[in-house]
Amino acid sequence: MATVQEARERRAGENQSMFRDVNERVRAGKNGRTTWVGTSQWMCECADEECTERILMSLDEYERVRGDATHFAVAPDMTHVVPDAERIVEKHDRFWVVEKVREAAEVAEDRDVR
Repeated sequence: MATVQEARERRAGENQSMFRDVNERVRAGKNGRTTWVGTSQWMCECADEECTERILMSLDEYERVRGDATHFAVAPDMTHVVPDAERIVEKHDRFWVVEKVREAAEVAEDRDVR
């Protein structure tokens, strides 16, 4: 039986993967139609399932974050970080990158569509 900590980590991984799936559909929808120049709005990929914040990233920045299934782009504020399930690996003015750990990392890797 999973511990409370493991259940929380799993839920964080599932929630963040859901937002990442939305961003993947946005990227796919723009693919081939336009040339991406500069930054675009992306959904914050934090664990809060009610989060509606948008972050600005270039396509190259998004692709760099997506290069690792355990990495997610979140709004640059500690309220978007779940210290029990992730750690901050990059801080930028417009977004932070968090890395899922333990159970949450396993969920993120399992749910990665790439």
